[in-house]
Parts: sequence; C-alpha cells; structure tokens
Amino acid sequence: MKTLSLARRGRSVRLRAPEGTFSYFHPERLFTGFSWDSQTGSLLLPSRPVRAILLLGLGGGTVARQCRALFPRAEITGVELDARVVETAYEHFGLAASRVRAVVAPGEEYLRRTRRRFDAVLDDMWPAAPGPKPIFRERALAALVASRLSEGGVYAVNVYGAPAAAPEWREAAARLAPHFATLREVRPARGQTTVVAAGQNLLSAAAARARLAALPGEFAAGLGHLTFLNVRRPRPKE
Repeated sequence: MKTLSLARRGRSVRLRAPEGTFSYFHPERLFTGFSWDSQTGSLLLPSRPVRAILLLGLGGGTVARQCRALFPRAEITGVELDARVVETAYEHFGLAASRVRAVVAPGEEYLRRTRRRFDAVLDDMWPAAPGPKPIFRERALAALVASRLSEGGVYAVNVYGAPAAAPEWREAAARLAPHFATLREVRPARGQTTVVAAGQNLLSAAAARARLAALPGEFAAGLGHLTFLNVRRPRPKE
C-alpha cells in the first residue's frame, strides 16, 4: 500500500504520497489549476446530457466535488482501491457533501463486474506499487471502458503530458484510438499531467471552449485555464 499523509496549509488540505499530491480540498475554492480540473472539464465534451459519472480513483474526492457542483442531479459513483483513502476523504475532504456512492475495489475489477453504463468514466487510477498505470498495464482496459459507456459518453484518463513524458501521452492516445472515433486533450495550466479524452462523437475543441465560456461565472472562471485540443489519431503500427 502507498504511504499516505495529510498536508495542511491554512484552510487547505492535501492528500500526499511519494509520487505527489493525490487530492486537494479547500472549503472556499472549488477549482485548482491542475489536472483535477481537466478531468471535470472533459465532461463538457459529450454532446448528450451527463447523468451518470464513474470516477476511477476517487481519492479524497477533488473531482467528485467539482462534478457535483457542475452536475447537481448526476449520479456519481467513486471507486477507490484503498479503504483508508475513503475514510480520509469523509473525515478531512468533505466527501459526504458530494453525495458520492463510494466503492472500495480496484477500478478494473469494478468495470469487469458491473453491467451499468455511464455517460462519463474519469480515470485517475495510479498503481498501488511502482509500475505502469492500468491504461498501460491492461491491454483490454480501453475496450472494457468503451463497453461501459452510454452512447455519446466520454472516457478521460489522467496521464503525464508533454514535455515531461511525451511518450506516455502518445501511448495513451494509441491505446484509445482503436476503440474510440474521436480523441481530445484537456490540458491544465499547471502541473505535469494532462487528460486524454476519448469518445465516439465528442464535441470539437472549439465547441467545448464555447460551452465552457457559457457556464455560470464561477465555473467559467475556475475552468478558464483549460486548453481543449483536437488530437490527431495515431497511425496504426505496421
């Protein structure tokens, strides 16, 4: 299991592990400037209403809190590998207010056993021990997620981005391309990670930017740092 710790600065709380900060909470600040916002921002890409959201790698609930604010009526399920993290989320990160159905299980296992379909699957799973993320470790994961998405849904995975780890970003796109017709990137202003989003008919980057600009003021300002990009589909390997 990971070595976890809480770090406090003023009214903010961070859940930390050796790899970095996994979750952030401030009672008066919803958005962060980092890729948590990118995961939430990916929900602007589906052309159909988002009513059911699956969070793989719930953590302290940073993304869950944002999703609840943007989609107050959505059903949110959060899957977390470590029961200690869920307990910490309720105790220190205000998870109860997000009205999330929390499930303690490996995300891949949950996907295999559920028969539900979701409008959005947001993947922030990190390995319990040093090694590749599930999107790179399990060849069948992209197809499995595609089978759990509703028509018009989005799968968004948080990975290291260029220039820090361009090969990881490209590999994620290559894994997703055979199973999804459209690929987008939702890039945050800060941090080393970015979000690659995939779906069968996602909105264009320009349309997502227009949708963001039309959000209520707090949301438009808080997510205004995001950059939406159309991703060219990787060429099949010969």
